[in-house]
Amino acid sequence: MSTKYISYIAIVSIVFILLTQSYLVYDYFQTVKFALIRESDAILKEAFRVDLDQRTFIYKELNEEDSVRSSFEVQTNDDEFVDFDMRGVGGADEGFLNKFDIVMHSFISTNVPININTIDSIIGINLQNRNINSIFAVQIVNPKTKQIIVTSKAHVNNSFLMIPSQLYPLDFEEKEALQLILINPFSEILKRMGLMLLGSIIFSIISLLAFRFLIQTLAKQKKLVKFKNEFLSNIAHELKRPVSSLIVNLDCLKEPEMFDNENMRNMMLNNSVNSLTELNGTISMIVGLAKVEEGLLVLNKLPVNIVKLIDDLKGRFVSSPAKSVTLNTYYDTKEIIVNADGLMLTQCFANLIDNAIKYSKKQVIIDISVLVHADTIELNFKDNGIGIPAEKINTIFEKYSRVDNNVKVNGFGIGLNYVKTIIEKHGGSISVTSKLEEGSNFNIILPPK
Repeated sequence: MSTKYISYIAIVSIVFILLTQSYLVYDYFQTVKFALIRESDAILKEAFRVDLDQRTFIYKELNEEDSVRSSFEVQTNDDEFVDFDMRGVGGADEGFLNKFDIVMHSFISTNVPININTIDSIIGINLQNRNINSIFAVQIVNPKTKQIIVTSKAHVNNSFLMIPSQLYPLDFEEKEALQLILINPFSEILKRMGLMLLGSIIFSIISLLAFRFLIQTLAKQKKLVKFKNEFLSNIAHELKRPVSSLIVNLDCLKEPEMFDNENMRNMMLNNSVNSLTELNGTISMIVGLAKVEEGLLVLNKLPVNIVKLIDDLKGRFVSSPAKSVTLNTYYDTKEIIVNADGLMLTQCFANLIDNAIKYSKKQVIIDISVLVHADTIELNFKDNGIGIPAEKINTIFEKYSRVDNNVKVNGFGIGLNYVKTIIEKHGGSISVTSKLEEGSNFNIILPPK
């Protein structure tokens, strides 16, 4: 399956997860809101009954009676009489106050009327006992017209931020009803939803991070696939070039007239050796970088004369058929010894010279100097090439980094990274200074023998 379809599936999945999470949060919000309404209904009933008991006691004192009658007779609209012997008779409907309470309220309210502020105070205490921190108001309304008759809090306007309890009629004619209003109780709802919200937010963040990681991984995978194809193509081209040169030289050497010409024969043999050396260097460089990444690279350090090493490289590059190459050398002494892996240093210096030729015009001038200091050996490879842009200076030694100066140059961007890696493995350092159209200078510092 292509990365494109995987991305589409991932996007659809993350959208589905987020929508599901949103629905679950909304559903839980409604559940908590409904539970809070039920709780406010119970608090309102309890407060009304406490207030009713207090008013009943006051009524008894006012009338100097020892007890309140255990039953009352009330005439209904149909002129029928109903007896209520105790609380609870006919009180199974949760949408209404107990009928006994309504009868008691109707009986004593003429002498001891309901006090909305008293009920407000009782509800405030009950809300605190239940850890409900919300502004509230108690009001008596007309159930039919919804008109507020009296309220414990002024300036209470209808708003979607308010949660009302049920209307509890205070009489059988439904002229008055008691109601509790929780004003902006959503902080209480969110507090009760805290664990659910926290879990949902964490899960959503994890899902988004996982989606981001997946997209980044797919992008990197696509980039790696593209790079792999380019890398293999460049390697094949780099290896094919010396092999093709070797085939041409060997084919020429098979010809009798070419073989009998000593000068031509020596040139062909020299070109063949150079091609094999280039091929071997490219393969060794790739293998060396692979070993570095796996931590398996081991330097075979021996005393190496840098002067001889560079002089041996001169003959390999001054005979370039495409460009005129002048390679100047300067040494402090004729013998400069370092303790190093000679083969790897040769590959490093060859890379620097080869890059100088590649990134130069037809007339190539390379100045190589080796200076001996008290505790270091300094090498400079200076060319008259096209130079390196300032923005590329800091990345030139990174793996697969290449200078794009509108110059088509074969290679796969690991040469300078290999040079830096090997120099640092020897305990040295490398840096570069460059100006466009003037050339570059690679400075290497190595420890002495």
